[in-house]
Amino acid sequence: MSDNLAQMVKEGTPPEAVFSENDLDIPVETEEAPENDQSASMIEIVALADWFSTNVGNFPNIKKPTVSLEGVDPTKQLIITLLVGVEDGVEKRKLMVFDNADQTPVLNAPAIDMQIYNNGFRIIYDLGMGVFVKSYGIRTGLVSVFCYDIDDMLIPYEVVRSKKKDTEIEIRSADSDVVRNHLSNPLDIEALQLRYKQSSKAEGLTTNLDAVKWLLERQTDISDVNHHLQIDNVIIDTLG
Repeated sequence: MSDNLAQMVKEGTPPEAVFSENDLDIPVETEEAPENDQSASMIEIVALADWFSTNVGNFPNIKKPTVSLEGVDPTKQLIITLLVGVEDGVEKRKLMVFDNADQTPVLNAPAIDMQIYNNGFRIIYDLGMGVFVKSYGIRTGLVSVFCYDIDDMLIPYEVVRSKKKDTEIEIRSADSDVVRNHLSNPLDIEALQLRYKQSSKAEGLTTNLDAVKWLLERQTDISDVNHHLQIDNVIIDTLG
């Protein structure tokens, strides 16, 4: 991944906070192969430019202009329009550019949602059987958060950071019943506040489920990719 990924979105919304990737507690993958590597289910990693054209139709908030610009290579600079609102029944869109789209990694699977943030993007994939992946494009590469759909909430259970040389990732699994059971446990509010200082302002959090609902609700208004990842990790630690 090129270091220019930090500027891959040339025009974005101003950040509500600054969260450094260095502060994120994201596991680092080792070089050791998984025990059942031969039978593991894998997802290919491809370039954003190659993946986008076949998936953009799934995202009502994003369109790809049909016009071409002289001298602009669409595989290197991916131009899109992003829905920012509706006035008098007319969509208002903003022109945005992804630099180095031929080097930006994404998972090669059909996606159900894509959101563009001020410092990256998030793509959601439905892998079936209640398993989803929230895959984040950040400056240093690709971070995928595996989730279970529990009561219409995407509950993260494992984070995988891809290396630059990786061409695929393994689909990770966990015991969804264990995750569900942990939701009903009493919340350790002091531990939550240490993991996520903003939670000190929350009221009425008594169970892990209360905390998870509150954290997921916060994510809906956040436009900083690193902040999204921080919350995903806080949920995993809370249910661990």
